[in-house]
Amino acid sequence: MASAKLSILITGATGYIGGEILAKLIQHPKFSSFHVTALMRSPAKAEKLCTLKIGAVVGSHSDEPLMEKLSSQSDIVIAAADADNYGAAMATLRGLKKRYETTKVPPSFIHTSGTGVLKDDVVGQSATDTIYDDLDVAQLNLIPDTQVHRNVDLELLRGDEEGYVKSYIILPSTIYGLASNILVDLGIQNPRSI
Repeated sequence: MASAKLSILITGATGYIGGEILAKLIQHPKFSSFHVTALMRSPAKAEKLCTLKIGAVVGSHSDEPLMEKLSSQSDIVIAAADADNYGAAMATLRGLKKRYETTKVPPSFIHTSGTGVLKDDVVGQSATDTIYDDLDVAQLNLIPDTQVHRNVDLELLRGDEEGYVKSYIILPSTIYGLASNILVDLGIQNPRSI
């Protein structure tokens, strides 16, 4: 009996970061063992994406019932559309909780947040000596709840603490350059970031 394909949902697939993530998934040696779905607003881009054996759903990550439904059908959600959309994050978490209740396996939620969460308000008056370490959870827990992006990040951490989801928060920093991959060639992905 063949095992089920790993179900992956990605938002932001037409953007610079999300497009690069999706392009890497397409190139992955085990791509045929994945069922990848991309949520996107453009019907024309969705049609092109289907030629790459990617499921495409036309809609918005701001459509909370849709995000909850798609997330409930996913083993992994990669959110690369908007670091600050609290409603989308909560809908995703509700969907992933349903997935967990059905499968008894915690799904993964990979969320692109932002380094703005680490900023201070010294306005050039002083420098900081703080170096953040991904492995220093105690230090990361000291980041004030009032920091930009933090309201969404904290919800992911709560879901992880409750045990129904494995949360991964990524803080992309300096994003620049020209993307060059099949999604750019097909006119699906934004090829540059400034």
